[in-house]
Amino acid sequence: MMPKYWTIVSLAVFVCFTGCSGRGSSKKDVELLTNSPWKYERAGFNDEDVSFDALSPQIAGNERDNIIIFRKDGTGSSEFVRRTRTGAPDSFPFIWALSNDSTIYFQDQYYKVRVLTSQRLEIYADQKFGGTKTRYTIVLKR
Repeated sequence: MMPKYWTIVSLAVFVCFTGCSGRGSSKKDVELLTNSPWKYERAGFNDEDVSFDALSPQIAGNERDNIIIFRKDGTGSSEFVRRTRTGAPDSFPFIWALSNDSTIYFQDQYYKVRVLTSQRLEIYADQKFGGTKTRYTIVLKR
């Protein structure tokens, strides 16, 4: 029951984000994002100069080798190159949406796009933890 709920909520967010705003992403940006898979270069909490304070546990170890695939239909998946345990899934599906205001919805969060080229994607989200402002940055490469 719970996975079905999150699927419906995710689809609703996707439809609203891409259709309700009146703005869509440019065809060039979508093509840059979807034309081939991405891999993590780094991710973690940092200040605005992109000097990472700590590597995110999400991409430490085997996750660093995962392949991130964005599809033109707004779906995607993180393909696991190495599974950490027997019977683990081969991939983790997600939805994404990109808008003209340089915002991307990815991994259940909104990020600002700092760089999107054919070889590099840098996104960040400003967050507040215990009154301290911090920035979480993800850098993907091809």
